[in-house]
Amino acid sequence: MNVDLEDLADGYNHRPISVASLARARRAAASVRLRRGDVAVDIGGGRGRHAAEWTKSEARPIVVDPARGMLQAARAEPGVVPVCGVAQALPFAGGTARLSYFHLSIHYGDWRLALDEAMRVSADGAECWIWTMGEEHHRASFLAKWFPSVGEIDSVRFPDPALLADYLGARGCEVETGKETELKVMRAGTWRAAVEARFVSTLQLLSPDELARGLVHFDRVNPDPNAPVDYVLTFDWIRAVVKPLQ
Repeated sequence: MNVDLEDLADGYNHRPISVASLARARRAAASVRLRRGDVAVDIGGGRGRHAAEWTKSEARPIVVDPARGMLQAARAEPGVVPVCGVAQALPFAGGTARLSYFHLSIHYGDWRLALDEAMRVSADGAECWIWTMGEEHHRASFLAKWFPSVGEIDSVRFPDPALLADYLGARGCEVETGKETELKVMRAGTWRAAVEARFVSTLQLLSPDELARGLVHFDRVNPDPNAPVDYVLTFDWIRAVVKPLQ
């Protein structure tokens, strides 16, 4: 399933960063105790807002992303270093990162290669944090309510969080997992415009007919563009500590 990442970068104009999302980035930094000079890599980090949170600890945050539009936005974040690349071939030497971070990006490409690369660039005692979504979210998502194919598409695209945890455990990591929900609230017209801009990559994979039908249905149920709509995102998180070599 191919996604145009440059179009997605444009769609992110309709996807403002949330307070909860920034808190997730700070949580990872606090967990690994990022210090001055530590390298922290946001893999598939897009516009760099998560990485920008790590400058508060005087770490060296790096955003790796293949989309020029994403990296251009990341350059505007003071202290953030944007690097063009993909998760499956990180352009860094081994053992250099104190933190590797995936926020809704582990489903782009081969996730096993991505985790292998994250482990390769991680120093002993480093942490790898993954925020993703599992079946609990896919089938009940707000998008799937209007566009039924979304659940099936995302079930294929997103790796099972349990598989991610097991894979990291097999690599010798100490693994912790959990779930977290985030309530999103926006005006109906704002959400509709975001969908038309394909602010979520899965929307690029829908047929034009399904997209049009879903928007007609949404407009019937939400005729006032200024009325609020709310929905819940259910995240699975995985924290993996890279154990020092014995």
